[in-house]
Amino acid sequence: MKASPPQTEAELWMRATAIAQQSLGDLAAAVSMTVPNDFRREKGFIGQLLERVLGATAGNLSKPDFTHLGIELKTLPLNANGQPKESTYVSIVPLMGREPLSWQHCELYQKLRRVLWIPYFFDKTVEPRYWRLSDPVLWSPTAEEEAILREDWYELMSRVQMGRLDQINARLGQYLQIRPKAMNADVRTQGIGSNGECVRTSPRGFYLRTSFTARIIF
Repeated sequence: MKASPPQTEAELWMRATAIAQQSLGDLAAAVSMTVPNDFRREKGFIGQLLERVLGATAGNLSKPDFTHLGIELKTLPLNANGQPKESTYVSIVPLMGREPLSWQHCELYQKLRRVLWIPYFFDKTVEPRYWRLSDPVLWSPTAEEEAILREDWYELMSRVQMGRLDQINARLGQYLQIRPKAMNADVRTQGIGSNGECVRTSPRGFYLRTSFTARIIF
């Protein structure tokens, strides 16, 4: 059973704070789901669980998860010290995008304008059903943070549109980085080559660095 969509940001926040410190097993049982023992084949399970518990509306659309509120939902695994364990995927990189660069109209900006972060403690010593949520954070970037994100995005997308895919690596970008986004190395999509031609290349995604997400939750 999925929760009905929250009607206001305040209602969503109330739901998010109500489940803080709960285990994945308890949350899953409340909505008739079962926590897998191995997330390697079900990496999206925690996000799907929280979408059901909190009443997300976007489904598979490339829009913020709570579309009617303009709020994106992001889970964040924490290590034993309470630090982000890995970078956070935000959106796919439009490798064939030939339209003029516009930060205000890109999918990345739409998803980062307002984010509900739900951190959880990743613990290999126990079964995932015993993992617990940490306290939620409802966040919007400051003017300074947005300026840096925008600068990173322009630099990275400029290289994409100029066909310089081979020059893009995870070291580029202060807060934002581009990394491969595929189930395996054999997956291919279309991109722009150095001479403007269509080439076959690996799908890529925009990710937030752990150094940046750590700033958000502390």
